[in-house]
Amino acid sequence: MYSHDGEFFANRQATRAEREVYSYIRCLARLENSEEAIEAFYSLLFGGVVTHTQFDSSSVRAALVSVVDSPDADAILPYVINRCFYTIGNPWRLEAHRHGALRDLVDGAKELPERRPTNRQVRRLVGAMEDYVKNSSLYVPLQRQMRLLSDEANDTTEKQDSFGSRFGDYFFIYESAAVTRDIPLHYRKSIQQQRQRKAKQLNQQFNAYWQAHRCGINDPVANPTRFDHAKLVDAIHTFHPERKHSYRDRARTFETDLTHFRTTGDFVNPFYEYIMEPLVEADARYQTNRFSKLVKNVLADTAGQDKTPLTGISINQMCTRLLKMLVSNTVDRPEMAYFRKLVETVGAKVVTAVLLKIVLFRRTIRSWFEDRFGILFHVRETCPLDKVSWLVDSFDYMNVALALNAPWINYMPRPVQG
Repeated sequence: MYSHDGEFFANRQATRAEREVYSYIRCLARLENSEEAIEAFYSLLFGGVVTHTQFDSSSVRAALVSVVDSPDADAILPYVINRCFYTIGNPWRLEAHRHGALRDLVDGAKELPERRPTNRQVRRLVGAMEDYVKNSSLYVPLQRQMRLLSDEANDTTEKQDSFGSRFGDYFFIYESAAVTRDIPLHYRKSIQQQRQRKAKQLNQQFNAYWQAHRCGINDPVANPTRFDHAKLVDAIHTFHPERKHSYRDRARTFETDLTHFRTTGDFVNPFYEYIMEPLVEADARYQTNRFSKLVKNVLADTAGQDKTPLTGISINQMCTRLLKMLVSNTVDRPEMAYFRKLVETVGAKVVTAVLLKIVLFRRTIRSWFEDRFGILFHVRETCPLDKVSWLVDSFDYMNVALALNAPWINYMPRPVQG
C-alpha cells in the first residue's frame, strides 16, 4: 500500500498473547451464524468479554489484557485491531453469502459504546478502537474493500457520483489502496484473487469487443467502460499487445537491449528516448521543451556518474524516481501537478502510453507503480466525478492498457529464454 504506516508491525513477531487473540478471532470466523460471530467479535473488542464457552475464556481474556497492558500498547493496539478485522474478514470475503455480514462487521467499528467503560483495560481498548476508526491509513482501506463485495452486499445509499464510488472498476489499485502494510502477505490472498479475476474479466471483455468490431458488428458486445464506442475501439487498438509494434513488443525489445548498456551513462539517453516517444509523437515540442529537460535531468541525477555500472537497482531507482514526478510523490505530499498538466495538455491516452512503457519494461516496480495511482485515488476519492474528469479519463485509459497486458498482474510475461 502507498502508506508506509505500520511496516514496523509487519516486521515484528506477534507475541504469544497476540497470537492467542487472533486464534480466537479465527474460531469466530468459522461460526456458521455470522451475526453470532459479529456479536462475539465486538463483545471482545468493546467489552473484553469472551462469549463462547467452547473456548478457554479466562485464557483468551488474559491474553487480551496482556496486549492492552503491554508497554507499547498505544503504538500497537490499532494494528492488533486491524489484524483482527483481517483475520475474520479474509475468509468471509471468499464466501459471497457472508458479504452482507462482513459489511456489518466493518461498519460496527464506528458504533462505540454509549457508556464510558469503568474497567481501565476495556476503556483503553475502546479508545484504541476510536483511534483506529479515525486512522485513514487503516480503517479507510478496510472500508474500500466493502466496495469489492458482491452486489447484494453493497450499500445502495453510497454517493455514486464520487470518484471513490468507482473504486471497484480499477483492479490495478485494489491492493495498493485497500491493503495496509501491517498485514502479512497471506492475509492479502482474497484481494489478490479478486484483482486477478477483475483483470481477466476485463481482458476477455476488451478482446471480445475488439473482435466484434473487427467483424463489422454494428452493435458490439457489452462495453465494460464509460468510453463511447469510438474511444474504446481506439484505446484497445492503441494498447493491444498483439498489434504490430505494440507497447509490449517495444518493452521486450528495450529489455533485450539492456545487454548493450554497461554503465548508467550508456543507459540514460536511450531510456529517455524510449519513454518520451509517445509525448514527442503527440507534440514535437516535447523534444526540447522545459518538461523534456526536466525528465532528462531527473534520470541523470538518479543515474549519478556516467561510468557508474548499470545494475537492476539503479534502473529501478530511475523508474521509481520518474514515477514520483510523472504521477505522484507520497500520500502526504502528492505533488501531482505534472501529471495533471500532461493529461490536460496531450491527453490521458498519451500519458498512459508513457507510463505503460515504463511498467512493461520494468515489471519489478509494479507495486510502486500501483502505489502512485493509489495516492491519486486517495487524494481525490471524495471529489464528484465531474470535478475530476481528467483523472477519471486517466484511470479509465490505464484500466484498458493494463488489463490488455495483464497476464496475470505482472503486466507482461517473462521473455522466453532462447
